[in-house]
Amino acid sequence: MAQLATAVLGAFGVGGGAAAAGTAGTAAAAGGAATAAATSGMTLNSILQGVATVFSVGNTLAAGNAQGESYDLAAEDAARQQPLETLQGIAARTSIKAQMADAIGEMDSANAAGGVDLSFGSPVEARRQAFREGDKAINTQVATEQSRKGRLLEREAYFRKMGKKARRAAGFEAFGQIFDTGMAIKNRV
Repeated sequence: MAQLATAVLGAFGVGGGAAAAGTAGTAAAAGGAATAAATSGMTLNSILQGVATVFSVGNTLAAGNAQGESYDLAAEDAARQQPLETLQGIAARTSIKAQMADAIGEMDSANAAGGVDLSFGSPVEARRQAFREGDKAINTQVATEQSRKGRLLEREAYFRKMGKKARRAAGFEAFGQIFDTGMAIKNRV
């Protein structure tokens, strides 16, 4: 971060020694900035403004990363809910099939107990109707499951996109802070 700040300040003709020292670390960059300030006529106010900008840039980037991390966690949560929707769908379909089998069994038992022939007529039609209703319930459940999973996929994509945007916005804001400080120092010198 200090390297970026010294490089930008160096681009404005301020702190050339600091730009060279930037790769040696923050302490070396600060020492280089002090040396450059002494030789270029920078004031203490300019040095303090530059240091404050470096801290501000660090805070801006940290805030952007924290917000991006928050969005990433929300995206992970949405991704983890998708398999749960699948399992809940399987359980619901199994339950529907069991209810359908129970209903058909009860109808067949009642008809057989009443002496009705189960191979044709009303019992066959009742069985077909029970299967139709069961299939309809299963299809409805599958559509509901797919809709929920689709929403979760959309949420995941949205949160990932927002995480990237938060980090990118923090980077642009940090660059703007460095640029503004560089221009203010250049105008002062």
